[in-house]
Amino acid sequence: MFDWNDLRFFLAVARTGSTLAASKSLNVAQATVSRRITTLEEGLGTPLFLRSPSGYTLSVRGAAMLPHAEAVEREVEALQISVAAEGRRLSGTVRLTTVESAANMWLMPAIASFRAKHPAVMAEIIVDDRALDIARGEADIAIRFGNPPQDDSLVIRRIVELHESVYVQREMAEELGIPNSYEGLVRYPFVSFSGTGVGQIDRWITSLGPDIQIVHRANTLSSVIAAARAGMGAAVMPCLIGDSHSGLVRLFPPIAELTTPGWLVTTSAARQQPHVRALLDFISDFVRQSVAETEQRYRVADAA
Repeated sequence: MFDWNDLRFFLAVARTGSTLAASKSLNVAQATVSRRITTLEEGLGTPLFLRSPSGYTLSVRGAAMLPHAEAVEREVEALQISVAAEGRRLSGTVRLTTVESAANMWLMPAIASFRAKHPAVMAEIIVDDRALDIARGEADIAIRFGNPPQDDSLVIRRIVELHESVYVQREMAEELGIPNSYEGLVRYPFVSFSGTGVGQIDRWITSLGPDIQIVHRANTLSSVIAAARAGMGAAVMPCLIGDSHSGLVRLFPPIAELTTPGWLVTTSAARQQPHVRALLDFISDFVRQSVAETEQRYRVADAA
């Protein structure tokens, strides 16, 4: 038996006609080429080259062996290409978590587009208003809003500025009129959040004055939006969502103090996995592009 690796030394000498030229093409010492050729001949029990001062010429056995060695070379190259391609092929499962509105608005369409290119990647989406513990592996990726996570073990990326305003059912706006200032909101009943949603938005609504009345609460943004669309009252919601509902009217430009940053969150260990890192980058680009396109579309609509 012989060392398969010696075949590349055989082919290099056969193609160049000398051990010196072969050593340069292989980037090894000339003595190494000579030794490997001798070892190959001894392993096969036959001379492969005729040696002369002018160089190396294939023997009869060497010439007969050449096409077989070239066939082995082609198969090895094909194997290398196949292995490299498999290494580039993304596969695996990624667990993602965020609130319902972000899941529906961004994650679902982003993952659909991503899987069209990488069908071996499976995404598992966990919709939850609670912040799952990314550091402890409850999910690989999260989209979160508000203050950035403070855990040093997390890797965070700011991906969006979420602008918010007050929206109301179109029929209610026609009945009660569009207010000229925030003080005019006193004539509107309000829908707001319960549970984890109580906070910044509730404080802003309360700041409008003691006569503001919250008539309904819900613990998810989708429920708040549904209540506003049903005519239960005005509601504060992201402009990206409110502007997309034809049955709702935005009463004011985006409210500066309610602007909320959005973060893409993961861990260093998760990001080192190729399929997780690729999906992270894809979601980041998708969200930024989606927000830019939506804002441009409604700037045009407002101008018209």
